[in-house]
Amino acid sequence: MRFSQTNEWGLEPVLALGIDLGGSGFRIGCFDVDSGELHGSLLTHQHGASLHPEHVLPSLVNVLGSMRWCGPIGMGFPGAVEGNQILTAPNLGEAWCTAPIEETLRPFSNGQFVMVNDADAVAEGERVFGHGHDHHDCVLTLTVGTGLGTTVHKHGRMVPNLEYGRWPHPSRGGLLEEHLSGRARTREGLSIEAWCERFQEGLDVLENEVQPTLIIVYGGIMEHWSVMEPLLNTRATLVPAQLTSTAGPLGAAWLARQQA
Repeated sequence: MRFSQTNEWGLEPVLALGIDLGGSGFRIGCFDVDSGELHGSLLTHQHGASLHPEHVLPSLVNVLGSMRWCGPIGMGFPGAVEGNQILTAPNLGEAWCTAPIEETLRPFSNGQFVMVNDADAVAEGERVFGHGHDHHDCVLTLTVGTGLGTTVHKHGRMVPNLEYGRWPHPSRGGLLEEHLSGRARTREGLSIEAWCERFQEGLDVLENEVQPTLIIVYGGIMEHWSVMEPLLNTRATLVPAQLTSTAGPLGAAWLARQQA
């Protein structure tokens, strides 16, 4: 995939591809990593019945092949990742911990591939192209989706793979994300008001642990922010993310270009 259009200074855009891999499917976008602009459409693919990598990776290869992409690729993965190696895959299955992802995508990445935790990709995208961190030394970004992604930036640097959503809930049993995620709200048919009571419990735990001065909340739930905002109480400044569906792929693409 090549783009010849130039920006207002007559320069060609610096492009990278971002992939957001999740439990229901994956999203792929090509971005100008200087401006954050999406080039073309954000492509969405739904998984079939199996989440095993031997079924998901060929679908990913087919999409990349149709795009004719060859350049930096960043991927956000729903689990802990270190050195492009998956350490945990709670929502996709253990088979992903040994899946040859980098090897499979090498023909499309030109050797420029980066994989990070998906919530960390969202947080980086929001930091660089969304709300930003302004003067805050400690920022907590919460990604509310199938699970609960938690990312901390201290003095502008990301602390990766925290996954505080996997912590035990202090009073309800199970894990924090089992009560605070978007999946939990759908499963239990909670109203926004009832879900905010649950979310407040998690906010209290996380704020006491992290001691942030800024909390950014991201996810589809933010379409109800006008109802949510007066129901939530934090010592830190609490704001909705500015980016929407592009945050994860954009953050991953930006990280890939930084390491290219």
